[in-house]
Amino acid sequence: MRALVSCLVFSSALLLAPVAAAEAPVLTSRGRVEDSHLSLLAGPQGVGLGFLLARPPVPDARPTAFGGELFVHPSTGVLEMRGAGQWQLGSGERATCASAQLGLTAYGVVRGPADVGLGPHAGLTVGLGGERLEGFLGAQAGLEAFLRTGGPRFPLRVLLGGRGRLGPLGLALTARAGVDLEHGLYATWRGDVLLALNWYGRGPNPVTTESAAPPRP
Repeated sequence: MRALVSCLVFSSALLLAPVAAAEAPVLTSRGRVEDSHLSLLAGPQGVGLGFLLARPPVPDARPTAFGGELFVHPSTGVLEMRGAGQWQLGSGERATCASAQLGLTAYGVVRGPADVGLGPHAGLTVGLGGERLEGFLGAQAGLEAFLRTGGPRFPLRVLLGGRGRLGPLGLALTARAGVDLEHGLYATWRGDVLLALNWYGRGPNPVTTESAAPPRP
């Protein structure tokens, strides 16, 4: 019952919020580090391309990855470049797993009065599932400043989503809702939904192969 109420509250906040791009990347917002892949991104606010580059497995080292995204908002003439590192906070042997995210976002307005923005962001995501199927819940926060309009702006987001993979293809859906705090902590509600179509390639799965291998003597 509590989970249902939480889901309804999150959905209401998302539906009532004005559509806007959340400032942190989504490909590194997972409970566990995925295999390297390329992504096509699409949502109500625009389209984009992305990638995730996972570090090859190293004995006694936790998985890490770096992700980047280029996102275009045709209706508003906005271009976003997002990048972040992801650090898995456990071995990933259990059904639950968590990871931390830290990165930088550049934001440019190319239609109308030109403006550019830049700022860091951080996040923490908890996932339930495995390599092939995972649901995740997380929080993101950032700090941004703009050349023309100034700042600072503090984007705060809660994210909820799920992903699945079948062979070389995967699909992920991420919904985010929250506020932008700016101009004397004035709060503006924000929300977005993003669908990612992932291509993992036809080669072996380094993360799955490593986790499935028998323990070393």
